[in-house]
Amino acid sequence: MILRKSITRTVKEKKFQYSGVIVLLMLAVMLYISLSMAISTLEGRNDQFTEEYNQESFHFVTGEPLSREQLNAWEIKYSTTLEERRHQDIDIDQDTTLRLFEPTEKVNLAYISTGTMPEKRGEVVLTKVFAEENGYEVGDEIKLNGVAIKITGFVYLPDYIYMVERQTDILSNAEQFGVGMTTKETLDEIEGSEQFEVLGLNEAGDVPDGFRAEISEEASLLQFVSRQDNARIQFVESEIEGAKTMITTLPLFILVLSVAMVLMLMKRRLDMQRKEIGTLMALGYRKRELIRHYLGYAWFVGLTGTILGLAAGGALSIPLSNIYANYFNLPQISFFDFNPWVLVIGFVIPLLLTIILTVFVISRTLNTDPLTLLRPKEMSSGKKSLMEKLQIINKGGFIQRFRLRLMVRSKVRSLYIFLGVMFSTVLLMFGLITFNSMDRLVESTYQDIQTYDYAVYFNTLQTDRSKQGVSPFTMSEVMVSLDQEEAKVNMFGIKPQTNHLQLLNDGERLNRNLTEGAVISQPLAAVLNVETGDRLVVGNSLNDSELEVKVKGIADIFIGNSLYLPLEKVNEFLGFPKGSYTAVWQDDKPASNDNVFMVEDKQKVIDSFESTSGATRYSVIGMSVFAVIIGVIVLTLLTNLIVEENSPSISLFKVMGYHDKEVSKLVLSVYTPIVLISYFLSIPLSVQALQQTMNSLVEQTGFLLPAEITWWMVITGFGVIVLTYWISLHLSKRKLKQVSLQEALKKQQD
Repeated sequence: MILRKSITRTVKEKKFQYSGVIVLLMLAVMLYISLSMAISTLEGRNDQFTEEYNQESFHFVTGEPLSREQLNAWEIKYSTTLEERRHQDIDIDQDTTLRLFEPTEKVNLAYISTGTMPEKRGEVVLTKVFAEENGYEVGDEIKLNGVAIKITGFVYLPDYIYMVERQTDILSNAEQFGVGMTTKETLDEIEGSEQFEVLGLNEAGDVPDGFRAEISEEASLLQFVSRQDNARIQFVESEIEGAKTMITTLPLFILVLSVAMVLMLMKRRLDMQRKEIGTLMALGYRKRELIRHYLGYAWFVGLTGTILGLAAGGALSIPLSNIYANYFNLPQISFFDFNPWVLVIGFVIPLLLTIILTVFVISRTLNTDPLTLLRPKEMSSGKKSLMEKLQIINKGGFIQRFRLRLMVRSKVRSLYIFLGVMFSTVLLMFGLITFNSMDRLVESTYQDIQTYDYAVYFNTLQTDRSKQGVSPFTMSEVMVSLDQEEAKVNMFGIKPQTNHLQLLNDGERLNRNLTEGAVISQPLAAVLNVETGDRLVVGNSLNDSELEVKVKGIADIFIGNSLYLPLEKVNEFLGFPKGSYTAVWQDDKPASNDNVFMVEDKQKVIDSFESTSGATRYSVIGMSVFAVIIGVIVLTLLTNLIVEENSPSISLFKVMGYHDKEVSKLVLSVYTPIVLISYFLSIPLSVQALQQTMNSLVEQTGFLLPAEITWWMVITGFGVIVLTYWISLHLSKRKLKQVSLQEALKKQQD
């Protein structure tokens, strides 16, 4: 049909507007496809790896060695596979630790991605990411405690997918901590403190009822970690669940913006071609033929945007999958998990939504009879809207009154600008708040509150009087419940007068409150929805005893579900002797001791946070750039439409002697108040959205980011949004300058 030629001509004339909408649609589809495919690949690799290589259901560590006969008896009784595994922590240098395991045969089997498994003395395989961060390659020789070891390959372990040194760590730092595997003979040759753990595997993937209590009767239980509570396993699954929410939320909002822009362009096109539509209908064109013609614009935008989005999203998902796999220490068992449903949804939904809503807009115009369309569009009756009756609209000079009337008469456009700026602001603030929260988390938890340098955990219960300069404490894993909610918690029994732990809340020291009740961490308060004054029930799974405590404060500890009580009260509850303890906090580095189960070096944890701050900065920059791109596209498209719709008025102003700068102030800068209002309203919305996001993930991640706004963030965000707005105005001023003086005469002739 001859009408099709007009589509090509119009798109060429308005190429900036249509290309802007296509880019918005492409970004929405690209984000959905890339994130969906990457997460699908990550989930597929994780499931395949954990299943095929027998990921543990639990593991535990005891103070005394357990005989093979005892383990065999438990295997039969609880239908569970049990295997003992030995490892050593070796300090390669002052900041780097390598955990060397001996191979297992039943549980947590090793996957060799490159090279071969160690078969003789003096051979080792390392995790690939640790080797890359420290500059090791297959064939290199390294010295471990004076013993020369040859690297024969790269290994992945199913219980170290998220490679953290301790369960309490929340950030993985492959430069400072890595995992390897070597032969039994090599492990015997390397001098170091050995540790033994028992790995458990059953079909249900959980801990059999009564099993933990029976272990405690046989030996002192130093650590018992189920699969559900294992940070090295669960963190990747929490990331997958959290990413699934973002997969739909972020692309959906961009999709709404792009579809709304298509509808605005279509409505503008129909308004400009009223006479042409009326003429075509009078000549005998049917309604469905005209709908099919004008739908060509929507088909062009929809197909181009979705196809480009599919291609870009598919290409981006491969490196994104590899980044995820690298970060989570997952082997590339499969190159790319193709999910056809993701492609179908990414193609059909945006296209269908665009077409259906465009049909609705077109049908409204085509329902008008041809004669009405041939007449000039009726002028407004002169009746003022409610907003135009406000006194502020009618005050001031001509420029002010003109600008205000133009703004209040374009409610849909004002709403679109408001939402576009809000989206960019929320995205920008998410990055800035996250960046600031990481610093606040480190300062509050590890510097202001945990003032010790080392935490030393012992193999057995200590009853001797502690040395001067150290703070003894008892730690035990308990269940804490409030109403119908419950959570697994690390309970600490401490001396209230200790100087190694300052339980602070907004600078107020809460240690003295321990004589009246308990102090809890921020993540625990979020998980159980606890407030000061609530009463918690603490349950000891080993002896079924319960203790009711009143919450007397919530400390600014943002990592881990923790509950703090006086040392003697905890010992009494656990049945420990008076004055006993399981660990100490101290400032001096502890000497190597067979009685030590684990040493927590606080500085290493802080270094891990600082090492990841670079990646955080890059993510903030990336989010800022993305926010600017979205903002520029949305605002420029809108200001272009404003110039196009008001071209007769702009021409008339020029005839009257107004300069381009004055005309720009009259027409283009009219929505500045909307931009400013949207920005400042978006700030509390960003905080609320981030808080809700963190609260929904705190149960899986075990940490809570303190979402707080500071003045530097407000000023930085304001500068970025103003820059975005200025860029859009600058681009639209070029179009304004192109409006000729004859436009006013043309309008009069029409």
